[in-house]
This record gives sequence, structure tokens and C-alpha cells, in this order.
Amino acid sequence: MVEKIHAMTATSMTWQETTELVGRLNRTLRGWANYFQVGSVSKAYRALDTYTATRLRRWLRTKHKVRKRKGGTYPLSHLYGHFGLVRLTARGGDVPWTKA
Repeated sequence: MVEKIHAMTATSMTWQETTELVGRLNRTLRGWANYFQVGSVSKAYRALDTYTATRLRRWLRTKHKVRKRKGGTYPLSHLYGHFGLVRLTARGGDVPWTKA
């Protein structure tokens, strides 16, 4: 899954629209979560959330030519609120959420 997210957020892919990328990331994350929801997945969800947010931030900085700042760019609230990125840890591991 990490390799797939890495490929989707490669710096060579900055030509695509942010909403298009976030939509594809959301579909991929939801599909993965639905498939692997059996068992204890909270650590895996947390790791994927962190990795996805980091990669999306890097992709956005490259796309918009924004330098890395001391206070940080694109806070989590902006990624999850404004762009609508799926947060796996907010969904829990015991409930299927295909339409969320």
C-alpha cells in the first residue's frame, strides 16, 4: 500500500489536479481498509494516515512551489478538512465504510 501511495504522489505527477489526486487516494485507502478490516488494524491505519499525509504535503509543496517552513505547510486540518482526504483512524477498524 505504501508503494502505491508513493507512486500516486510522485513529484512527476504534479500535473494532475489536487481534487483528482485526493479522490484517487481516498478510493484506494477505502478499498484497502475494507479489504483488511478484519483483525486489529489501528496501528496499520495510523501508519498509513501518517504516510499519506506526509506524501500529500510533499506533493502539494512541489506542485505549488512552496518551500518547507518552520511552522509547517498544509496542516492536517487543511488536508482532511479542505481537501477531504480520508482519515482511516477516524473510521475505526470494526465498521465497514464503503460509502464514507
